[in-house]
Amino acid sequence: MNKRLIYIAVAASCSWHSYAQTEQTLEHIEVIAPMHSPLDIKMDPKATRQPLPAQDGADLLSSIAGFSLVKKGGASSDPVFRGMAGSRVNIITDGGIALGGCGGRMDPPTAYITPQTYDTLTVIKGPQTVLYGPGNSAATVVFERESERLLESGVMGFVNTTVGEFGKAILNSDIKAGTQDYFARVAASYSEANDYQDGNGTSIHSAYEKWNIDTQFAYTPDDNSLYSLSLGRGDGDVAYADRMMDGSLFDRTQIALQFEKSELSGFVKSIEANMYFNEIDHIMDNHSLRQFMPNMMMKAPTSSNPDRKTWGTKLLLNSELTKQINLAYGLDHQQNTHRLRVSRDHNTTPVETLPRSETAEFIQTGLFAEIEYSLSSNRQWVSGLRIDEWEATDRRQTRSVMMQVVPNPTADLTRDDTLISGFTRYQAQSSNDSYYIGIGRTERFPDYWELMGGGRGAGDSSSAFLVDHETTNQLDIGWLGQSKAFKHSISVFFNRIDNYLLTDNLYQKMDMASKVTRNIDAQTYGFEAESRYQVNKNLSATASINYVRGENRTDDIALAQQPPLQVRLAVSYNTDKWQFGTLWRVVQKQHRVAIGQGNIAGQDVSPSHGFGTLALNTSYQHSSDLVFALGIDNIFDKAYAEHLSRSGAMVSGYPQTAKVNEAGRTIWLNMNWQF
Repeated sequence: MNKRLIYIAVAASCSWHSYAQTEQTLEHIEVIAPMHSPLDIKMDPKATRQPLPAQDGADLLSSIAGFSLVKKGGASSDPVFRGMAGSRVNIITDGGIALGGCGGRMDPPTAYITPQTYDTLTVIKGPQTVLYGPGNSAATVVFERESERLLESGVMGFVNTTVGEFGKAILNSDIKAGTQDYFARVAASYSEANDYQDGNGTSIHSAYEKWNIDTQFAYTPDDNSLYSLSLGRGDGDVAYADRMMDGSLFDRTQIALQFEKSELSGFVKSIEANMYFNEIDHIMDNHSLRQFMPNMMMKAPTSSNPDRKTWGTKLLLNSELTKQINLAYGLDHQQNTHRLRVSRDHNTTPVETLPRSETAEFIQTGLFAEIEYSLSSNRQWVSGLRIDEWEATDRRQTRSVMMQVVPNPTADLTRDDTLISGFTRYQAQSSNDSYYIGIGRTERFPDYWELMGGGRGAGDSSSAFLVDHETTNQLDIGWLGQSKAFKHSISVFFNRIDNYLLTDNLYQKMDMASKVTRNIDAQTYGFEAESRYQVNKNLSATASINYVRGENRTDDIALAQQPPLQVRLAVSYNTDKWQFGTLWRVVQKQHRVAIGQGNIAGQDVSPSHGFGTLALNTSYQHSSDLVFALGIDNIFDKAYAEHLSRSGAMVSGYPQTAKVNEAGRTIWLNMNWQF
């Protein structure tokens, strides 16, 4: 681990003599994600932000209005958008996906993403695109690295370091070197933290240590061509305050090939193709990161080792049918295999010595097309359609029911589904405004956690493997307006979900509470709004608000795992070299709950109290390339937990809390250098 840090530092130091000074304005600390359009949000993941600079993908998404997090401790939170979690939020990294292996969501896809090593983050709200794979019923989140041809030979890069309370340390580096015809890129990161303390001074079992390194080697013979090979590795360990196990291995291996060609003559104007392979090897145990305490469930040190291998490919073509009509179309394919091995006594039988057993296999092939018809220079009609062929096979020969191993009734059973998704949208722009209205429909295939980790099925069904697929029909309306001093944005949505896949831990079956995955009919609606006001040359103010309300129409109760209303207010004052800012975050209480119900990321634990936190920040621009920042989060040392936080578990040596509380007052220092 130390060698990797040395390599990053040496590479950055050697590049010092290569940077070119450029005129830049003062770099702002981002506390509310900047608006891009009514439909999507684009932001720079490398920009310094508050609260504490993000250590994984979910952390960064939490700064965007509409996103919430299911918290488990200091790392590996699960992102929630508009009250939807899991595979309802489609996470794409450089054209591919990396699916986690843990049945308890220790490792959601965002846990393997270091945001500062990417160039852009795009969030497309609702089912309003078909280009990025299936299942985007809530949103599509795309992390991308730019691969443009270098204008001249040289070295460019980015180094970001953060230190803070509770042993927090983050180092990110992204260096690109080459000529017009070739370039190599190395993006590396290391982060660690000790257990933090909440506002009451209570220690939370939350320490972690993680590292990632991603390399890219590219051939760019002209401005319109790219041939690229990417290789990535990563690992780490994370302590969790919400369960009886921790994550002691987060091994990631990634390989990708990419080809792009643009400005072509003929019917096809551009072509993009990529192939990828991801392998996630994950170990969770009750002895590596905590003192082992025997109990009825785990009488000896226990280790569980799931892994997931994912292969995928995508071909995207673009054609100009007429001067008014552009067509993007193609196909994508993905298959993944999940395996598992478990040691009930790690002392006598280490998990690494056991054979792996395949638990599930998923295969998906999709055809898609998206067409944009320009009605005029500032009005467009955009529509898309995709058809996905799904196949899933249950490879489990046995299951655990009521602490007993029983035969699996769906062993070796394969289910096939042909699913159709699409949207249509009218959008228009003027010099000061843009707006859209769209209708989208997504048929979502149940994911691994719903089919294999959902326990039994409801009613007479003996297995969750037999649940129906989920269908979302959503109306989206958005508007963005701006003047010399103001910029406003609002997005409103209303959706009806047929066969919503609900995880129910307290379902009454055979006169006792059972964990099941079952289909219900649901409804959600809400909005996100932001406003920015430039008071004068130096002073600006920003506000955002988001709200969602969900209904379980089948049971006639509240839909579980819905975040409360949230407001953020920020003020920033700038001089030539300095910036001073505040962030006041206010979250309303949430009393609309369904105890024991939820989704694969979490279940409702209890109603929650409202809270407010205040943060301060300042930054100093030493030069056009070097910025120092200082921040204080939760300045009044308030003790609180997010509504979607999971319940606290009994961990030896730590007081048990009702929910996983957030960190108390936290001071941090950041350096951001671009060369």
